[in-house]
Amino acid sequence: MRLKKLASLIILFAAVIFMPVKSFAAAWVNFPSSCDVGQAFAVSITSTTNYTDPVVKWMNRTIKLNVEQGGAGKISYGLLGSDVRNVKPGNYKIQFEFTQNKKKYRASGTIKIKPKQYPQENLTVNPKMVNPPAKELPRIREESKLMAAALRTMTTSRKWTTPPTSPLTSIYLTSHYGKQRVYNGVPRAGHNGADIRAAVGTNVCAPFAGTVVLTGFFYYTGGAVFIDSGNGVITAFYHLSKINVKKGDRVAKGQVVALSGATGRVTGPHLHYSLILGGQFVDPIPLLSTSINQMLKQGTQSQVNGL
Repeated sequence: MRLKKLASLIILFAAVIFMPVKSFAAAWVNFPSSCDVGQAFAVSITSTTNYTDPVVKWMNRTIKLNVEQGGAGKISYGLLGSDVRNVKPGNYKIQFEFTQNKKKYRASGTIKIKPKQYPQENLTVNPKMVNPPAKELPRIREESKLMAAALRTMTTSRKWTTPPTSPLTSIYLTSHYGKQRVYNGVPRAGHNGADIRAAVGTNVCAPFAGTVVLTGFFYYTGGAVFIDSGNGVITAFYHLSKINVKKGDRVAKGQVVALSGATGRVTGPHLHYSLILGGQFVDPIPLLSTSINQMLKQGTQSQVNGL
């Protein structure tokens, strides 16, 4: 009898040892507590186990992220920011969402957008570039729709890596991001890109790998190229003299996509370089000398509850 009882205990003990155990899952989000208006910042989702459908909601946009191997688990990277033209200093909500073990999780917080002083500059241009002739208005409206559609592009696959390749071999800024433009005495919105000195015909390189979503010669921008690099990251070049790519082309990081020029609303030859993150035009220059991992160090990591 004792032998039978002992055998039963051994069997029960073995069953407990080899019983399947649900793996422990933990997840975190990382974002900064504050950022200057017009500047870029980094966010991330990390977890010890796999998850799907990660997104971050910021400034009324839903930015799709992808899931990659990172460290001891999985990670999703994102680049975001605020547009100096239309975002006022204040507190703004950020929200993360993802699915794990068939359950949706959410984490949210607040980022304080701080004021930043940008200088003013006075420019003299062709009068028709300040007050376009009536016959040009339908063209301008149509081009605005095309550009708005390009900027709404939202693909999941991350093709961007940091730091980006410089669009020109040397960077000499002739007009910084954020400057309030005064054209022929008429105030306009802040500059939504960086103007870089470039003689007509200078090679212009793609900062990130990506897909061309729009090209053309437009009224204000002149020759322009828009490249989608995934997760809401879009780069744009204006005032080009020649465009070497077309819509739908895949481009490699550092590939020559155009030649600089003096087309559109300009005071002279240069390259206008814009970086758009989740629909927000941000200062593209600081990102040239940093990486996503360095940017994430400026944030705070918080554990997602309920896993």
